[in-house]
Amino acid sequence: MKPLVAAIAMVCAAATAAYGQSDILIHQDTSLYVYGTINAFETGDSLPGAGIVIRRLPGDNVLRSIHANERGEYAFYLGKNDRFRVTYTYMDRVAKHVEIDAASVPDSSWHGGMAMEVTIALLQPFKGSDDPLFDKAIGRSRYDPKANLLEWDLEYTERMREKVQAFLEKQQ
Repeated sequence: MKPLVAAIAMVCAAATAAYGQSDILIHQDTSLYVYGTINAFETGDSLPGAGIVIRRLPGDNVLRSIHANERGEYAFYLGKNDRFRVTYTYMDRVAKHVEIDAASVPDSSWHGGMAMEVTIALLQPFKGSDDPLFDKAIGRSRYDPKANLLEWDLEYTERMREKVQAFLEKQQ
């Protein structure tokens, strides 16, 4: 596998599978606490001041915009009963998007609130990184009733990884 293809495949998997479990927070109410770090993919260095734009779905209206701190860390709360698209940006980096489906969580599971870590590694631009494929979410979370958690849809992630890999192979 070519290095760029491998890098994109790893980014798709790492941004969703490795960091997306949710846990109950005893001190919270009925909100979803989202937190994480934004890093440079190539070096792992944090990206201070990286942008995070939160939109309520459906639609494209911005609900809130925030910035990562000096260590590339961020945190925000989302309400229940809605779906959200979160976009991570940094100058001279390819933006990434995730979708969080808080509406899929039943009311009975909100006691104490929930938390979700989303750590993102942003790539430098590459040939084709402006393609509409990269405007799609790399990961989607949804409620898993068996685990009683908001988890990443790994089947969706795998489909996106395959699409990105096929796209990049065509570019070479």
